[in-house]
Amino acid sequence: MKLSIKPVILAVLAISLVAGCSSPQAEPAQQETAEAAATPVQIETVTTGSVTTESGLTAKLAPSEEVQISPKMGGKITSLPVKLGQYVTKGQVLFKLDEKELLNSVKQAEAAYQLAQASLNQAGSSSDQGLVQAKNGLKQAEVALADAKVNQQRMNQLFTQGAISAQQMEQANIQLTNAQMAYDNAQQSVQVAQQKSGVQVSAASAKQSAVSLQNAREQLANATVTSPINGFVSSVSGAVGQMTGQQPVVVVVNTNPLLVKANLSEADITKVKVGTVVKVNVQSTGKTLDAKVTAVSPVMDSALKAYPVEISIPNPANELKSDMVVNVTFPSEGASEAKALVISRKAVFDRDGKQFVFKLEGDIAKQVEVVTGKSSSDKIEVTSGLAEGDKLVVTGITLLQDGGKVSVQE
Repeated sequence: MKLSIKPVILAVLAISLVAGCSSPQAEPAQQETAEAAATPVQIETVTTGSVTTESGLTAKLAPSEEVQISPKMGGKITSLPVKLGQYVTKGQVLFKLDEKELLNSVKQAEAAYQLAQASLNQAGSSSDQGLVQAKNGLKQAEVALADAKVNQQRMNQLFTQGAISAQQMEQANIQLTNAQMAYDNAQQSVQVAQQKSGVQVSAASAKQSAVSLQNAREQLANATVTSPINGFVSSVSGAVGQMTGQQPVVVVVNTNPLLVKANLSEADITKVKVGTVVKVNVQSTGKTLDAKVTAVSPVMDSALKAYPVEISIPNPANELKSDMVVNVTFPSEGASEAKALVISRKAVFDRDGKQFVFKLEGDIAKQVEVVTGKSSSDKIEVTSGLAEGDKLVVTGITLLQDGGKVSVQE
């Protein structure tokens, strides 16, 4: 009997010990399960306001002016004082070409012009003397002709009276004819002298020499190439000693302002005009700037099936660079004057073709159906289902069920 009682007693003691150890641990486990049931969420409050619908696009910044500068003639570069990134002003020297041959051409043209001028002066002087002589000859011929006429009339009367012979009469007629011919020749000489044909030829030659001299001087001036605009040097392709060709030696860009060249659809172009304010977000800096539309094409680009527009962005400090990627937001509809309930788009979700939100009641999230209105990229109007001041879940929605417990996170 003693041997059979001991195992029973030991078994009872073992069960008691197990029950005594496990009993205190059950309550903390239940507490952990209850805490795990609360979903961590973030909330926002329903407010009144208005929503502006917007359309946008992605584009790149471009200089407002870009000039590729090549010389007007070939030659060897003798000076190139500008460097990449340097700011230059309009009229500042960018590079120079060899001027030796051009200077010689100018000297030759100057000498030719001086010679032509001297010939013109000489021709003018000779022509003036010839004209004086011709006029004097005309006067003498005129007097001789008058004398011959008087003599012929007198001799004709004598011949009629029989006082002179026929031979004498014939001689008087010949003298008149000769005097008339001499007078006609003198008139022609005056006309020729007045035309000054030699002077005209010399004048034409002098004019041609003047044009050649002007061209030579312009060629010399073209050897010094200056900037046509204010801006930054964006490219330097040449070097001192290099022969120039058709490729640009220096490129200058104006980056204040910068331009966004965009293309808008037929639906969006009607909502934009010159002066429209748009938002420009620069991806690399994260900054959003106000800019204005400065040009709108009235004609659709047939290839793109869109209307080109230009947006000007002030850049006085040169912080923005050409080819930076930007997001441009165009306002497409003005905000409504009447105030409405506005919530975050993140609070709204779709189920079975309807829209819902999770509204907070204490620490419980209640699923509420809502009717929405206009929306933007981050806000949406609510026309039914909520009231101002309601608390809505905006993060953790996918983990929630209707009536689920939540833990609000800051």
